[in-house]
Amino acid sequence: MALIDELKEISLAERIADVERRDKGYLIEGDFDGSVTGYWVRLDESGAGIVTFNNKQYVTKTIGFVSLPRGTGVELSFADGTYFSKY
Repeated sequence: MALIDELKEISLAERIADVERRDKGYLIEGDFDGSVTGYWVRLDESGAGIVTFNNKQYVTKTIGFVSLPRGTGVELSFADGTYFSKY
């Protein structure tokens, strides 16, 4: 039971920190800082770019348009609550 209690305490602390950030007007942080190299997967049905980074798929707004083969390295960045991809 000690593990469950510890996990609940950690979860509560993270929740309080998120609420405080929102209260101060800070945006929710992305999964990484700055820009990273992600790998192009495809366009989805809505036209959003699907990019993988660290075994996770991100739905992105694409900057520019070019036909890319799957696996091509692209710049993946996060700003104002949105992930962006560009080649």
